[in-house]
Amino acid sequence: MCKLVLDRGSIAEFTSVSNIFMDEYMPRANGEFIKIYLHLLRLVNSNNDIADELTTERIADKFNMLESDVIRALNYWAEQNLITLSYNSRNEISGITLESILRNRYIVKGITSTETNLLASASGQSESIPVPESTGHIIPAKRKYTPREILDFADNDTFNDVQLLAQTYLGRPLSSNDINSILYMIDGLCFDADFIEYIMDACIKDGFNSLSSIEKRAVEYAKKDINSIEEAKADKKFREGISKSIYKIFGQAPTVPVRKEIAYIAKWTDTYGFTDEIIIEACNRTMAHMHSGNLFNYTDGILTRWYTNNVKDMSDIEKLDKLHSEEMSKTFQKNIPFVNAKFSKTPKAAPKKQTFDQRTYDYKDLERKLIANRDIKLKSNK
Repeated sequence: MCKLVLDRGSIAEFTSVSNIFMDEYMPRANGEFIKIYLHLLRLVNSNNDIADELTTERIADKFNMLESDVIRALNYWAEQNLITLSYNSRNEISGITLESILRNRYIVKGITSTETNLLASASGQSESIPVPESTGHIIPAKRKYTPREILDFADNDTFNDVQLLAQTYLGRPLSSNDINSILYMIDGLCFDADFIEYIMDACIKDGFNSLSSIEKRAVEYAKKDINSIEEAKADKKFREGISKSIYKIFGQAPTVPVRKEIAYIAKWTDTYGFTDEIIIEACNRTMAHMHSGNLFNYTDGILTRWYTNNVKDMSDIEKLDKLHSEEMSKTFQKNIPFVNAKFSKTPKAAPKKQTFDQRTYDYKDLERKLIANRDIKLKSNK
């Protein structure tokens, strides 16, 4: 059993449950899992030392649950990005960090700070209204810009650069709808010129040569909270090739990619340089061991060990498996020496040597004596 270190993260000094948690996360979560998350909220906002001796076993005892159920609950909330788990060298949970749901948020434009505070207070938050990662990033609705507003952007370098790029890519003058789409991407979605150019280039290569198609793809990126070329490339890589195979093995079909999962896949393919075959092998071994919980983290543990042991292909994995089997066999034989003993019949014990003289009898002489004794008794009775 490993002692846990609970990190307060960015949680405030009072127990508060976000409306976003109750609206978005709680309805689809297991009731036992909700208990664990609320308990963690209570612990990080307590003024005593309850959390100092925190272990998964203590949590299980408190709620009359199995320790394995507590671990499953922690893994579930880690997958939802509400907590981050850290592990020790024995792959036991050694730390829990509560993540703030304020990481993805939108700012309502055109209102005063007082009104912003009122909105935040009404939602139970101390900052702008948060949006959870798993449900996407809320973006402002598109609106039609007035001629006066368009004129205000005349000296905006980003607007002028994107306008010139659009005319170059499309090979025609821009319409009022085109201008409106460009302003929406710059002012509404807050994308810079380089990222918009990347989106334009990708759309043109895919055969979509209208600003409405470019705007549509920009909106898709905004919903995923992707606002840079690097993030867009990672998302593309996530959507194709090995990612599909990984999710198929795990029995999942993500609609919105999770940043941690994108980072894991990028780590395995780019940093470790593993082939698809090796990654798929690790995923299959994960599913052979567990069918729920933090599957990506467990798979990362397998691939990290292979990377540490300089695995390059499947033959290297076979060598490691053989070496592991030999080490396990040695350990087993050391602890249980009779494992490899041959089963054979136990030989019968040799008869003990007699240490006294055996008696001998003359049975005919005994018979004569018995007859004589009988005759004597008969005569005496007469």
